[in-house]
Amino acid sequence: MFEWFMILFGWLAAVLFIAVSGYKIAKIARMPLNVRWEVYPVPHEPADRRNYGGSYMEQVDWVNKPRVTNPLAEYLEMAAEIFALKRVKEHNVYNVWLWSLAMHWGIYLYFGWLFLLVADLFLNAPILALATNVVGVAAGALGAAGALALAVKRATQRELKLYTTPLDYFNLVFIASFFVAGLASWLGDLSFAAHKSYIGSVLFFKPAAAPFAVSLSFLLFELFLIYMPFSKLIHYFAKFFTFHHALWDDEYKEKGSARDFQIVKQLTYAVQWSGPHIVKGKSWLAQAQTPLQESEKK
Repeated sequence: MFEWFMILFGWLAAVLFIAVSGYKIAKIARMPLNVRWEVYPVPHEPADRRNYGGSYMEQVDWVNKPRVTNPLAEYLEMAAEIFALKRVKEHNVYNVWLWSLAMHWGIYLYFGWLFLLVADLFLNAPILALATNVVGVAAGALGAAGALALAVKRATQRELKLYTTPLDYFNLVFIASFFVAGLASWLGDLSFAAHKSYIGSVLFFKPAAAPFAVSLSFLLFELFLIYMPFSKLIHYFAKFFTFHHALWDDEYKEKGSARDFQIVKQLTYAVQWSGPHIVKGKSWLAQAQTPLQESEKK
């Protein structure tokens, strides 16, 4: 019975992770336009302008000239952010970059390890078995060390502690738990044979007994997989929208374009909050066009 539970729970975790992530991606994509940050340099500008933070709008008669962009540079910038946490390193005031990098690479390698387990299941090649061992242990060591070190830093550094919520600690301890459990399960299964057997049982719906430590490590990871898209950890896809639709969006709004119509529509939205300069209930267009009367000030 427990073997069947582990099979079904594995599928449930995968389906929920994909479905909820897909739903939230679609939801974010349909949201109103962000206020653009207008921060330069923008990676997709040609190198000669990107080097000093220039824009295509500084050219003479730019509106009538063909737009030249460098999409590859934009994707390379995203890769530097994903795989090297570039901005965390640039603003590494509290010395968290190295530990954050370790935790993130632990997660990346964990998914890579799962892929290797599946590949080894079908191909049964010695090189895959070796790679599975190396990647699996590296994932556990990096992920556990990174998550635990970040939790300790947040608990002991006054500046970090001030704005660290209980949920932040929970997330880090949760992440550390499945990495630590994974390392513990490896100590009893140095070849990862039982881990591969569990993956096979899930893929082919063939129940197979697994050591308690192996079952626990996968159960914790599957719980984490379900938890991710419901939590603040959705930055694994939300960052794409932050970068491309807010930070790097410098597209010219042409009259009569789809974006122009979208902005006109959004200007009719009623403001749902108030302040010294804002009247609740008025549209954004009315807020901008009508001077605030003394009687309306809050």
